[in-house]
Amino acid sequence: MRLPKEMIKHIADAIAANLESKGLAEYEVPKDAISAKIVDVITADMLAEEKLNKDVEKLLAAHEEEIAKENMDYRKVFELTKKKLAKERGVVL
Repeated sequence: MRLPKEMIKHIADAIAANLESKGLAEYEVPKDAISAKIVDVITADMLAEEKLNKDVEKLLAAHEEEIAKENMDYRKVFELTKKKLAKERGVVL
């Protein structure tokens, strides 16, 4: 699921504030810089998952007839294939 930029920013701000308020992190740079880095990490992770989803869709499209012929549950095959590709590529889901 794709999150709007505003939601990602809100989540990043909350993470940065919570880490500081709970004493889990002390910032030597402005909290906005920390929040911006968290936004970058979340965005990169989401883009990696989107790419993974597209690659799974392409792979399954090549086996569409076999999936239909065997009466397989597409969502289940999709999720199993996604997990396998994620593990092979080192993508954390």
